[in-house]
Amino acid sequence: MDNYEKYQRAREERKRQQERRRRRKLVIVVLLLAVLIAGLVLWKSGRLIKPRKAASPISAPSSEAAVQTQPTAPTELETEPVQETEPAPEEDDDWMLVLVNRNNPLPEGFTVELKALQNEQFVDDRIYPELQKMFDDARDLGYSPLINESFRSHERQQEIMDAHIASYESSGYSHEDAVASAETEVAIPGTSEHELGLALDITTVGDIDPTSLWSWLAENSWKYGFILRYPEEKTDITGITYEPWHFRYVGKKAAEEIYSSGVCLEEYLTNR
Repeated sequence: MDNYEKYQRAREERKRQQERRRRRKLVIVVLLLAVLIAGLVLWKSGRLIKPRKAASPISAPSSEAAVQTQPTAPTELETEPVQETEPAPEEDDDWMLVLVNRNNPLPEGFTVELKALQNEQFVDDRIYPELQKMFDDARDLGYSPLINESFRSHERQQEIMDAHIASYESSGYSHEDAVASAETEVAIPGTSEHELGLALDITTVGDIDPTSLWSWLAENSWKYGFILRYPEEKTDITGITYEPWHFRYVGKKAAEEIYSSGVCLEEYLTNR
C-alpha cells in the first residue's frame, strides 16, 4: 500500500480532526468570556463596598498583643539582593528556516552534515535528538513509525521526478502535461526540501494503516520542532499537493507559532 492510497484513507480522519480542533477553540473562547465577565462583576462589586472604619479599642491592648502587632524583622535571606543573570543567547535559526521550493532553489554551495539512520536513511545531524524523541514518544503510545524517505541527493531527486513523468506518459499524457502533473507531486530537483536533510516522509511498519499516526504527528510534531509541511488547504501557496506523511524540521519556536496560527512555512516567513 503506497502513501497516496494511505492518504485517501486519511482525508476523512483529517477533516474530523479539524472539526474537533474548531470545537475546542470555541469552548476555550466561551470559557475566557465567562472568566472575563466574572472578573468584571467582582471588580465592580468590590468598588461599591466601602471599607469599615476600625472600632476604637475599649481598653489598651495587652503586652502580648503589642508584641504580635510589631513587624518581624526580615531574615538575612529576604534582604539579600537578587542576582541578575545574563539573558540566554538567541538561537541561530537560519539553518532551520531555509525556504526551499519552486521559487527558492537550494542555496548555492549548500552542504549538510548527515546522521545515518536505520534502513539507509539520513538526516541533518542537528535534528536527530528531537526526531528520536518524537519517535520514542510515538512508540510509547503504540504507534510504529518508519521513515521511508529522508535526505535525497540531487541525482536521486531527478530519478524520482523522471519516474513520475514516465508514469503519467504511460497513462496517455503528453510529455508537457506529464511534466506539469509530476511537478505538483514531486519537487523539481534543486527545489526539494529532501535535499536539505530536514524533511521526512513518515509511514508505518509493514501494512499497518498510518492514518492515526499521521493525525498524531499533525497535532504533536510541533512539540519536537517539526511541522506538517504541505497542508491540504495550502496547496495554492506551497505548490505541492497535500502530503500527510511529509514533515519538516523548523525548530521548536517556529513550529509552535506555525501550528498555533495555522499558516504554512511560506506564509510564516513572509510575515516574520
